[in-house]
Amino acid sequence: VDGPSMAAAFALGAEGIQMGTRMVSAAESPVHDNYKRLVTEADATDTVVLSAHSSPAYRVMRTRFSESLEQEASVVMGRTVGMEGVLKLYFEGDLNAGFAFGGQGAGRIDEVLPVRQIVHETVQDFYEVVTALGRFAPEV
Repeated sequence: VDGPSMAAAFALGAEGIQMGTRMVSAAESPVHDNYKRLVTEADATDTVVLSAHSSPAYRVMRTRFSESLEQEASVVMGRTVGMEGVLKLYFEGDLNAGFAFGGQGAGRIDEVLPVRQIVHETVQDFYEVVTALGRFAPEV
């Protein structure tokens, strides 16, 4: 989520936002560069929902592996992919060994940045949008 999206969410009553996909692609994130590149090269349609009609459902980045499971009625962590697959994905960069969790916000992420810069730019953009909205407030 970026600053303008955060401002929109707050305007609709949100008290917070999720930035998991943004943070997994941050410079300090320990995941493999292949995972970060998957996020930064994605557009908003490059995610799939696994177990869409059962619980729990998972939104993951589109890979050959996740697409192969998209039509499955139920995908269960631990059974479908074990810890070994997760570790291979996260730390060795094998994008087809496990699920690369990520949301549609990946479509708005185009580079790997330090967390400090991500937070600073998000907050700065948020305040710019909120301040600009002030021009719509009625005169009192």
